[in-house]
Amino acid sequence: MFEKFSAVINKDSDSAYYYCKQAYKLNNKIGNDYYASRCLILYASYYYNLGNNSKCRKYIDQALILAKKTGNIIALYRIYNLKGIMFFEAGEYDKAFNEYQKALFYLKKKPDNKYYGILHYSFGNLFLIKGDTISGIKNYKLTSKYSILAKDTARILSSYILIANAIQSKDHQKANDYYEKAYRLAQLTKDRQEQFDIRFNQSNNFLDPNNQSRNEKALSYLKAAEKLLKQLDGKDLYNFYLYFNYGAYYMNKNDFQNAIKHYELAYKAYDAERIPIDQKLNILKSLVNVYKKDNNFQKSYEYQSLFYKLKDSLFTIEKEKNYNHLLAKYEVGKKNNQIQLLSKENELQKVRKTKLYFILGLLVILLLLGFFLYKNKLKSQQKLNKKQLELNKTRDILEGQNKERNRLAKELHDSVAGSLAGINFMLDKENDVLQNDNLSVIQRHINTLHEEIREITHDLSNHFLMEKTFYQLMQHLAKRNRENGILTDILFFPENALTRINEETKNHLYRIIQELFTNIRKHANATRVQMSVTQHENSICIMIEDNGQGFDKNKTGGIGLKNIKERLKIFKAHLEIDSFPNNGTTVTITFRI
Repeated sequence: MFEKFSAVINKDSDSAYYYCKQAYKLNNKIGNDYYASRCLILYASYYYNLGNNSKCRKYIDQALILAKKTGNIIALYRIYNLKGIMFFEAGEYDKAFNEYQKALFYLKKKPDNKYYGILHYSFGNLFLIKGDTISGIKNYKLTSKYSILAKDTARILSSYILIANAIQSKDHQKANDYYEKAYRLAQLTKDRQEQFDIRFNQSNNFLDPNNQSRNEKALSYLKAAEKLLKQLDGKDLYNFYLYFNYGAYYMNKNDFQNAIKHYELAYKAYDAERIPIDQKLNILKSLVNVYKKDNNFQKSYEYQSLFYKLKDSLFTIEKEKNYNHLLAKYEVGKKNNQIQLLSKENELQKVRKTKLYFILGLLVILLLLGFFLYKNKLKSQQKLNKKQLELNKTRDILEGQNKERNRLAKELHDSVAGSLAGINFMLDKENDVLQNDNLSVIQRHINTLHEEIREITHDLSNHFLMEKTFYQLMQHLAKRNRENGILTDILFFPENALTRINEETKNHLYRIIQELFTNIRKHANATRVQMSVTQHENSICIMIEDNGQGFDKNKTGGIGLKNIKERLKIFKAHLEIDSFPNNGTTVTITFRI
């Protein structure tokens, strides 16, 4: 049923709904939460395709709960990818980027080439609409790479066309190479419609009034598209576009008679029900120009009149809507005035009394409203002051901790570390005479202890943090993990991420991640940790993943986690913890700078 749903979702929504419903009924007999999450995703996809976003979100939320409960990694990927697409279509691009990042995170847990292709396709669309053409093309190329590995022909073909469209204005030949790759795939799948569209796009790619060599290439592709058109249904619709491009070709060659002929054919083939009105304006504009070039000013004037008439009619339609609306309001107002005039004498006294009561009532309402607004403002201010006091208290506690850390670091460095260095010096002096191997062993232990105290003073001291960049501090923490047998990878994207954060935020982030790494070493029994820091404009996403034993999130209330949450409040960061039994823990921190 899942496979049948996937095969028809983009073609036959009724059949897709039937298969989804049947799958859900079958699963109800066994009550499997893993498959239930998949069924709910299908429902979400069905309603998304119908354009019913509210129902889509409802099923996404239900699916997310079950997917996390059962550790359904692929379901989690699909949920976050769909959420990202919905944010993208709503124009909330930063939120879309964060959802795509989460999808990528789960996809890395269980790689699938087809889903990698789909996700990079989404990233490509996001970067392109943000004006980052280079990143957009890069992701489309990754789409084609993974789609080739997954043998997803339709996605490969789409990626080639999108790459060609993106680079067409800068490199016509390279764009044409991608169109040719897409055309070969369309031939393999025997998709005549796609073949026609590609050849037509190639003709657009080469139409150039300043380069006749390229213009002739455009003609060859137009003829190829025309040949394919004979094998398609709905020729009238495509004839319009074909004649339009033929007209442009002859216009570029200054062959005005043939240009006129084809522009006229395009004008006759225009279908208002299937072709946008803007295209009719474009063909009229082209006819005005070609007749003017051919010195037929009478015809040029006629089409120019039609052009302005159409523009005016579009404007008039809108204007008439507004006029009729105003006229209706005027007529209603006129009738009401007549009724009021007829009854004015009889109702005059009543109106005066009503007016007086109304003014008094309005004054009472305004006074009550002013009182409630003042009261609410007072409450809001009190809440704000309370929150500010709590925040100041948290800052004071953390500042006190920092001072105590610095004091301890200084004590350890000046007292304990100094004493150990003195003892080691005296032992070294004695051993010059005695040459005792046991004393040499003791000296080595003292040196090791001295180094450990030095590391502790670095961890405690804020001066150490001020001297290092955030990236260097993370490498320092990773080194501590490796020394304890935990392989740790640190990834920054881009490499200069978090270079603009202030010292206070850097300090808090370091202490938070230091606490998280300490918890992993003490409790997780992990052998590997992966940390990624991604920045998109002003949005930061930090993910820390370990392969340890996981834990029950409902039973974690230690001082360490409490301190982490207090620090996060300072720079308004959001914390999310996902932990799966025997399948590791993932901590996500997101905030804006």
